[in-house]
Amino acid sequence: MPFSPWYIVIALLPLPNLWSIWHVWAHEFESFHNKVVWLCIAVFLPVLGGLLYIFIGRKKAGPRVKRTTWL
Repeated sequence: MPFSPWYIVIALLPLPNLWSIWHVWAHEFESFHNKVVWLCIAVFLPVLGGLLYIFIGRKKAGPRVKRTTWL
């Protein structure tokens, strides 16, 4: 089977979703409800959910959550 540029396009399709899930998880929101809604959108609407978050939801995210280590 010869290589096709479409393989690259198909391989890159999940990237907006993966980035959106990481960004929602790593940032604060006005409420926990908003965070859960954006996570559900990114998870259950594969390509569209990630793009929606990038263009609409990212502006609603607050500062990055400060994580502490347990070590």
